[in-house]
Amino acid sequence: VHRCVPDKQRSLALGVQSVFLRLLGTIPGPILFGVAIDNSCTLWDINECKTKGACWVYDNERMAYLLMGISAACKIITIIFVVMAVCLYKPP
Repeated sequence: VHRCVPDKQRSLALGVQSVFLRLLGTIPGPILFGVAIDNSCTLWDINECKTKGACWVYDNERMAYLLMGISAACKIITIIFVVMAVCLYKPP
């Protein structure tokens, strides 16, 4: 079995992988989904100070399209990178 990283650098490689997973996955994901949910709101609760509060009514169809679009776009990007990795990988 061949490894992409020498055994001496294994812990560093796992750390770098973990940082990339956090930066590209767990941080922007909830933000993107939150923006999509906020964009599908049709009626906001606005108080007397003109401050926007919670959403009262959502456009369910718009929300479904936005959430499905984000999920599909992420899946397509993942497939592209996996295909690139398979094509560009050269075993040692």
